[in-house]
Amino acid sequence: MKRPIEGKDKIIDKYYPIIKDLDDEKFFQEYEDNVLSTNNVFISTLAMDFPSNVSNKKRKEIEEQWKKKLPTLNHIKRLDLRHRVDQEYFEAICKMENLESLKIWISTVSDISSISKLKKLKSLSISNFSRLEDISPLIELKSLEHLSILASFKISNYQIISKITWLKKLELGGDSSAPRNLMLDSLDPFCELCELVELNMSSASIRNKDYRPILKLKKLKRLDALWSMKNEEREYIQNEHPSLKSGFFVAYDFDKNKFKEGIEWWIEKE
Repeated sequence: MKRPIEGKDKIIDKYYPIIKDLDDEKFFQEYEDNVLSTNNVFISTLAMDFPSNVSNKKRKEIEEQWKKKLPTLNHIKRLDLRHRVDQEYFEAICKMENLESLKIWISTVSDISSISKLKKLKSLSISNFSRLEDISPLIELKSLEHLSILASFKISNYQIISKITWLKKLELGGDSSAPRNLMLDSLDPFCELCELVELNMSSASIRNKDYRPILKLKKLKRLDALWSMKNEEREYIQNEHPSLKSGFFVAYDFDKNKFKEGIEWWIEKE
């Protein structure tokens, strides 16, 4: 099986929120004035990302400078932040009113209320939010199309996502590298997501082991999940679902422990 060309091909049935006039991503550690020349920024400032001779004091100075500068960078549309984000840093990010895509790798934030200020946000990916319990402020993100939450085990109200009925892509999971799955009580709360076309629960388990609620997601095209079930049940869901046609759930032969033959995984762009 050939491999897709990154940037040229798209994985089949993966949903990509459209961000118009997005520049190529530029990498930063320290703040530089050329951040003004791009609207697509990747900041990599975890301690392990620096040479060993960079002191903790210097890393703290860099962090403080970013906290000061980010609220002024209203031209940025996409921010990918590889940093241990504290509450003050998070509040600074939430002043970037033109953000359309935000990814935060690690955080100690416990209150995400300010995220409601990001009215244009289409894509939100958060992981390793070790203190976060309440995600209800996400309901205020009326432009949100893609939501990913990983390895954030203290969240107590995942069911609130059912109120974000305009979502088109959802990923919920634990920590696949640990490995440790996220345990959800049921799929029932997510049946309200009538616009969903892609669902990824590759590192999530369902406590009540009822997977048929998937059939209520009529627009779902792609499902990535490793749920253990009888073959008859899996085949029933695959056959009865009106639009489900791709993803690990349908592309993998769990009996033979290998991918099915003839599966197309990506689309070549013109």
